[in-house]
Amino acid sequence: MREEILNGSIEKTLLKLAYPLIFFNLVYIVYNLTDTFWLGKLGRQAVSAPTVSFPFIWTMMSLGMGFAIAGFALVSQYAGAGQWDKVKHNITNLLTLMFISSFILGIAGFFTTPWLLRALGVPADAFDNAVIYLRVMFVGMPFSFEGFAFSFALRALGDTKTPTKINSFAVLLNVILDPLFIFGIGPIPRMEVLGAALATIIAYFTASVLSIYLIFSGKVGIKFYIHEFKPDFHLFKRMVSIGLPAGIGQSLNAFGFVALMGVVSHFGSVAIAAYGIGQRIISLVFTISNGISQAMSTMVGQNLGALNFDRTRKIVNKTIVINAIFISIPALLIFLFRTQIIHIFINDLLVINEGSIFFLYFLIAMPFFGIFFIASSVVRTAGRTTESMVLGLIRLWALRLPLAYFLSILLESKGIWIGMSLSNILGAALAYLWYRRETWKETVTKEEVIPQYQP
Repeated sequence: MREEILNGSIEKTLLKLAYPLIFFNLVYIVYNLTDTFWLGKLGRQAVSAPTVSFPFIWTMMSLGMGFAIAGFALVSQYAGAGQWDKVKHNITNLLTLMFISSFILGIAGFFTTPWLLRALGVPADAFDNAVIYLRVMFVGMPFSFEGFAFSFALRALGDTKTPTKINSFAVLLNVILDPLFIFGIGPIPRMEVLGAALATIIAYFTASVLSIYLIFSGKVGIKFYIHEFKPDFHLFKRMVSIGLPAGIGQSLNAFGFVALMGVVSHFGSVAIAAYGIGQRIISLVFTISNGISQAMSTMVGQNLGALNFDRTRKIVNKTIVINAIFISIPALLIFLFRTQIIHIFINDLLVINEGSIFFLYFLIAMPFFGIFFIASSVVRTAGRTTESMVLGLIRLWALRLPLAYFLSILLESKGIWIGMSLSNILGAALAYLWYRRETWKETVTKEEVIPQYQP
């Protein structure tokens, strides 16, 4: 894909890279719904296990995601510059760093699980199930981190199909194993919450094995050898310095949404239900937007590596237009049929009315969120992760939470939805102005590559 990324049609290449990512995002949503569905059959104590575990899992995953983002920036830029020896060196060290860090975090998490759950205030009737679920997830953390590393590395090279196939297979395997392990069928014993956790870890393990096979077989375009995985601690330090701000930003954003839920909770179960249903529906639209933005990151990273800044600007501008179209069309359909859509999930007039108000205000700002995500992705792909972290924290902590809180005092629950919408609009304006400063030209590899294009 390198030639197409550097010289081909921007629109055609963008969509070619995006559609596998969009497909996997949709498959992952199906997995989340399926997992919740089967555990829900066991009662609220069982379904609460992954729910209360989520903040800790997401915090750990965010750190891994930060390292993967660092690897993506380095690998994509070296690939754009055609420096394949550095591409291999960065991929092997990304995989090694992810394994070591996940192993350490997994052990620490396993032994501190009861303390973490008590600190969160998990109720007694859900505590034992949560301990079981979270400990199994910590044990399987190396497999999930390796999956991150492999997917990000191949995406950086322009291969979005291979990680999508592997991850989709793993998700579908998880969907199949869930009811078998939860309820027990034939020789498989009934394991309930433990079964749900084991199904997830087996899926992660399968994806890791397939990834390792492809790495050493050379079927991903580059053949790797075991001696190439010797740790480079100088490169580790570099990846950590780039990736840590991204990981911290992801973690703080996750806790920001926990705080936002606290604001919503003040208005009771009607507001919570409307918010939950609305977010699930909107997440379907954002899977498309997210896939397009991820595809753009591959194109931006390689063109930055080639120091082709004019083409980078064109890619970003065209992506903003394409993304706005792909967001606006389904947003309009949701707006027109919002009452009927909410009714599919719940037959409660109060929730339907509140959900309708949520969509009325929030849908207006959806194209702006696309602009925010694209502009901050460019900065992040350049390796300037501290800047992208600051942008994300401003949108959530300085704009969304204060606006939602103070407007809710004036306008009740409607104020929350207006505040969320305003935060996306204002955040998009800030991120785009930041992008226009063009700090992304100062990439993490700029001093190491020979320009192939005249900026």
